[in-house]
Amino acid sequence: MSDVQSGLGNKLENVFLAILRVVILVVLALSLVAAVALGVWAVKDMGASPTPYKSEAVDNKALIQELKKSLESAPAASQPAPQKPNSSKGGKAENKALEEELGKQLKVVSDFLSKFEKNLNNPDGFKADLRKKANTLALEPQSEASVLAYAKGQTDLFSLALADPEIIAILKKKDDDEAFGNYFSAAVDIYPDFFERQAESRKEFEAEESARVLGAKAGAMMKLSIAGGMFGTFLLISLILVLVKIERNLRVRPV
Repeated sequence: MSDVQSGLGNKLENVFLAILRVVILVVLALSLVAAVALGVWAVKDMGASPTPYKSEAVDNKALIQELKKSLESAPAASQPAPQKPNSSKGGKAENKALEEELGKQLKVVSDFLSKFEKNLNNPDGFKADLRKKANTLALEPQSEASVLAYAKGQTDLFSLALADPEIIAILKKKDDDEAFGNYFSAAVDIYPDFFERQAESRKEFEAEESARVLGAKAGAMMKLSIAGGMFGTFLLISLILVLVKIERNLRVRPV
């Protein structure tokens, strides 16, 4: 009876050990796979970089539609502030192409005002303000090409907003200095306002991207730590299994 019980006990022990061996092997396999996956993920996050900001292209025709709507509704708006003389040219070498565009803009504005028997109080100050905005609000202020592209867009906007016979006819029909002032102010501001909004959007986007990259790199360090711990566990359990196997093979069986 005792032999039967002993044999049964040995069988149960062998079954238990077999199940335990399978479980340990599964845990080893999962820990190795997880360690590799986390390691690859961490390396990828360590190389994270900010996504470049994609600027929205200015659509002068859409801006003109906004101006026409404002002309129809005639909202109250502040008059443009008088331009102060500004002899400084910003420390940059004179950009002849830019100066030509500014000259075109000034002519369009002057021609528009002359149709209503008005003129700029300070043409030089007005031109200096246009120059400053071109040099600061262009998508890439350090690039002369970008500054010139901004100026050409402004010239085009002025041509559409201030030389349109339909708009001029509406303003003359209104014969209202307040409506005229509101429209002129909006026509001068709408283009740079678009680029100011772009600059703000870009600043917010870049701040978010910077935070995302920092978070990704911080998370990468944590993933590497976890992956290292899992791989260490894999090595430790593997070593224990090897030692157990050696011990069983070297065990002296009773005769």
